[in-house]
Amino acid sequence: MEKLIVANWKANLGPNHVADWLEAFGRDCRPASSVLVVLAVPFLYLEQMAGKIADLEQVVLAAQSVSPFPPGSYTGATPAAWLKGLATYALIGHRERRRYFHEDIPSIAAQARESVAAGLRPVLCLDRGQKRDLLAALDTADLEQSLLAYTPGDAVQLEIAAASGDIMETAATLAEISGGRPVLYGGGVTLENAAELIHLDGISGVLVGRSCLDGGAFAALVNSIR
Repeated sequence: MEKLIVANWKANLGPNHVADWLEAFGRDCRPASSVLVVLAVPFLYLEQMAGKIADLEQVVLAAQSVSPFPPGSYTGATPAAWLKGLATYALIGHRERRRYFHEDIPSIAAQARESVAAGLRPVLCLDRGQKRDLLAALDTADLEQSLLAYTPGDAVQLEIAAASGDIMETAATLAEISGGRPVLYGGGVTLENAAELIHLDGISGVLVGRSCLDGGAFAALVNSIR
């Protein structure tokens, strides 16, 4: 499996920043053949960016979340089915979604189900405390299509990477209880530590937060992983 580098823009970059970010990233980014870059951007940008990245090799899009419901009378929702052909992955159950939007385990499991039905691969974000309850709530078929992302709840604002030993221990536990699903790590990933973190035993990729907000700097981070 390719190593995944997931850039989570969150709600940091406004519409007036998209063109400049893409210009800097596209100019400088030269990912290794063993790397897949995943850009998790707001719904508003997905269609625009799908056209812009079409010529970039090994770069795909992800939704930052999806609705737990199918298309229908759900005001303000974005069903996963609408993202088919635009996104390849969907972040599900991110720590900030659980904290600020009060997403619970049934809602997260429903989002995974809707994503898989739409042909998207869920990236299930979880910490140590909820891992068993969340994985138990997933249908086997949905879990088999998912990747897991360990985002430690004790990382200060998700900006300080956990100790390598703790990351590998948690990754091994997640792989064991999930039937060997790939595990990504997110929390304090920077240009200085990305190459080390992504090559830890049991880690299949990294989630990048603050360090992806500058297109040129994120390209340098991608290029550092060989």
